[in-house]
Amino acid sequence: MEEEQHEHHDEPLGIADAMMRRGGHLRMLRMMAEQDDAERAAAHSNVSSSGTSDGSPASLDQDDEYETLPTSGRSKLLHYDSYLRHQRYHDDLKHVDYHYINYGGCDCGQRAGGRLVIRQQKGLGKGGICWDAAFILAEHMIACEKDWKKGGRNNDSGSNSRRTTLCELGAGTGLAGFMVAKACRDSHVFVTDLPELLDLMKTNFELNFVNSKRVGSSDAGLGEDLSFLRQKFRDDLFRSEGTAEAKVLRWGVKSDYEGAPFDVVFGADVVASLYDPIALANTFSDLCGPKSLVYLSYKGRLDEPHLLFEAELKRLFRVVERIVHSSIHSRNKNSDVCILKAWGKIE
Repeated sequence: MEEEQHEHHDEPLGIADAMMRRGGHLRMLRMMAEQDDAERAAAHSNVSSSGTSDGSPASLDQDDEYETLPTSGRSKLLHYDSYLRHQRYHDDLKHVDYHYINYGGCDCGQRAGGRLVIRQQKGLGKGGICWDAAFILAEHMIACEKDWKKGGRNNDSGSNSRRTTLCELGAGTGLAGFMVAKACRDSHVFVTDLPELLDLMKTNFELNFVNSKRVGSSDAGLGEDLSFLRQKFRDDLFRSEGTAEAKVLRWGVKSDYEGAPFDVVFGADVVASLYDPIALANTFSDLCGPKSLVYLSYKGRLDEPHLLFEAELKRLFRVVERIVHSSIHSRNKNSDVCILKAWGKIE
């Protein structure tokens, strides 16, 4: 029956079913967003009502350290370590109003990976902001680097044979992929998303990997920001154990799959905004070889898409393992985030 459904996927009835499924999932996503907003408003209300020692209203972000850049745009830069020191709340939209987030050194105490500073652009929607699941996945992968390197490479010849190739799907800002590239030696990370997010990914790539006085932006305010951040952090901003690049990759568009198979294919919270979990699972498989590993982190939001995605992943890979909060290696303690790990692609 399953084979028949795949076989007739392009028939009109199949298209209609897909559009109905898409509409249902988009409605659930809107409900999810409304629920997130309500929870955030309630959290602000609870903290504000408690007040501070001098009687003034408390702020949800009162312990987060940030600075305002002395540029014409007056952009705000959050120092993420200050949040990690207290972590009084785990709200994915908690830092949405910061233009830049300084994640510090990408080493997890292992190596001298350079500093990572990520630009957010909330006008792009959820793809333009940084999520807990991306930071958590990156730190977990960095801590488990030996696991995804020891299995051997899919491409054992050519000038790049010494490098481990990784591809991040739905990268958005590029947080997870650039973090892994900074920390992991002899790795090359393809950070990918839809065309509308390419400029943001390229901006973050240039900010963190291109040691040049040239600022590749026609936006004067953005150019000022990048120049200031480069001056502020200097060589620490460009130091990296691995390499990276940003590119467009659309699910199911095989012409975008250049470089496959990759040794590792990963994604952070990709499931949160998907309306076709089957297409996503098959894209993961298409980008993998027989020795590839898949990592995917997400915060549970929509039960149906998650279940469909995991079921399809189990059909495509011999082993699908769920890594729970207590076994995840990350300083961010958001207990709602879990990680899936898959390997053994079924040919």
